[in-house]
Parts: sequence; structure tokens; C-alpha cells
Amino acid sequence: MKLIKAYFNLYHLQIESLIRKERLRRRFRKISTNKIFISDGEFKHSNDKVNITLYVYNKQKLNYLLKLKKRFIRLFNKPKFARKLRLIKKIGLKLLFKQKQKSIMLKNLLPKYNTDVNTAKNIYYTRFMKKSFRRLRFYMYYKQMLYINKTKFEYTYLHALINLIKNIFKKNVEFNIINLKYFYFNSKLFTQPLELKLKKDRRVLRYLKVLIRKAKIKKIKLAEKTKKFFNFNNFDSDNFIQDNTKSKNLKKILLSNIKYKRVSGVRLQAAGRLTRRFSASRSICRTKYKGNLENVYSSIKGLPTPLLRGNDKANLQYTVINSTSRVGAFGVKG
Repeated sequence: MKLIKAYFNLYHLQIESLIRKERLRRRFRKISTNKIFISDGEFKHSNDKVNITLYVYNKQKLNYLLKLKKRFIRLFNKPKFARKLRLIKKIGLKLLFKQKQKSIMLKNLLPKYNTDVNTAKNIYYTRFMKKSFRRLRFYMYYKQMLYINKTKFEYTYLHALINLIKNIFKKNVEFNIINLKYFYFNSKLFTQPLELKLKKDRRVLRYLKVLIRKAKIKKIKLAEKTKKFFNFNNFDSDNFIQDNTKSKNLKKILLSNIKYKRVSGVRLQAAGRLTRRFSASRSICRTKYKGNLENVYSSIKGLPTPLLRGNDKANLQYTVINSTSRVGAFGVKG
């Protein structure tokens, strides 16, 4: 898993240094939440293949898109900016046309000084472009960062990672990468930002409240017993294929009978040396929760539920992360 996480944490130092005013230190880069969050891999082995399932929340992509929207996209939609671009286009085309006519005349009259004219011309054009497209330069840098983020999920770049994992397992490797829309859909992804924030600044209650607020919880509609798919009393052979086997109808029936498709509750706990002073004199334990973590189908409906090996429950996902700060060790449960 360290190898996979290292691959997704790769960055382009040259472009990042152009965007940032100051260079980001390695310690702060590790603690930063501007990254691709990855859950623990689910490894399924067969005789000649390893299937690795990864749940991913691409926070880095969302951050870059938000910056583009705030700084540039709103600016591009303004009529003033469109007028400026038209003026630059007109002036630039006029200058090019005049310079072309002058260069033809100079070639005939002064063939020796042709190189000097070209160098002066290039310097003038570069200065003109820098002044007119100063803001657009940063827009292109952010677009490049988004492209680098996108290429990490493509096969052409994943192929190098697959070859390295092949050497470890001595088998063929197949990745199933699932991009989650919300980070609270996976408990590992939900607890990772809290761990990173507590490493940086030990404000336990504040970060617990912020994360709990972000979790959107919906009321569970209990699925009733499966209805009859076909009504054989009023069976019509002509409309049989058209009505009952439509993709929309099948989708509704399948989705209505799936259990555990909504998040009904969330619980976060942080414990350990989390005092704000620089002395590990006390240990703190703080808990925040939202919603309900009970299995509604068994407790309210009285329906049978599947049993898993050990203490695991079918309706719960549980993770524990241990970490350290300057004061001491702490743990996060979610």
C-alpha cells in the first residue's frame, strides 16, 4: 500500500513552484490535505491474478477546480475582459502585418542586418505577450496541474506501477479504482483528514465538528418484501417485453431492494496526547456523532441479517488510525 500511496502523492515541483510564492516544505507537504485520499486496498488473489480495489477521493482536483472558478472563470465571463482580449487581438494582428511589410523591405535594402532585426522583433513580441497574458499564465499552470492529476488514473501511467507490483506478487495485477463523490462514504477516507489536521494543529473539537457537519445523512426508507415482478393474472404477451423489461423499470426494482445504500449515521472519536500546550501531561478523549448506527432492518423490522466473522457488522464500516504529533501519540476512530 505504501507503493500505491507514493504513486498517487507524486507532484510536479517545477509547476508548483511557479504557482506558490514560497516553496512548500516536505513536512508540510505530508500534512497537507491537498492530495488524493486513498482507502486501504482490498486484495483478492487467484492462481494467476491479483485484483486490487481502491476507493479514492480526489480532493486535489476539487481544490484546483475551485481556484480556477474563483480566479479565472468568473473573470472570463465578464464583458470587460472580453473587450480587452479583442483589443489585444486587433493590435497584435496590425503589428504583425506592419512588421511583415517592413521585414520584406529591409531584406532587400539591408541583407546583413536581417538577424539583428529578428532578435529585436522577438524581444518586443515576448514583452508584449507577457504584459497582455500575465493572468492567463497562471490559468495555464492550473490546467497543467489538473492534467497531471488526471494522468495518474490513466493506464499509460498506471502501467509502471502495475509492473512494480507484479514483481512483488509474481502474478498479473488488475486495478479497480472507485472515485467517490463524498469522502464520508468510506470510513478510512473520512478519518484521514482528521489525522492530518490534528498533526498540524491540535484543535480537537473544532475539527470533529467540521467533519461531522460535512456528512450528509438521509432518512432510511425501509425496503419492503420484494414485489412480484410479473403479474400472471393479466398477462399480455404483446406488451410483455415492452413494459416489464425496460431498463428504467429494472433499475427501479433493483435499487429499491438494495440494503445499506445510504449513510444513516457517523461517529468520530479522537483520543491521546492532544493538549494544545507543548507538554504531554494529559490525555484527551473527544467524541462526536450524528445520526444512528443501529442496524434498522434487524432492530426495528426484525428481519434476519448476515453474520460476519469476528466482531464486524454488516451495516458498519470501522477504522482505527494511530499517529504521532510533537506532544505524543494519538488515535482516531471512525
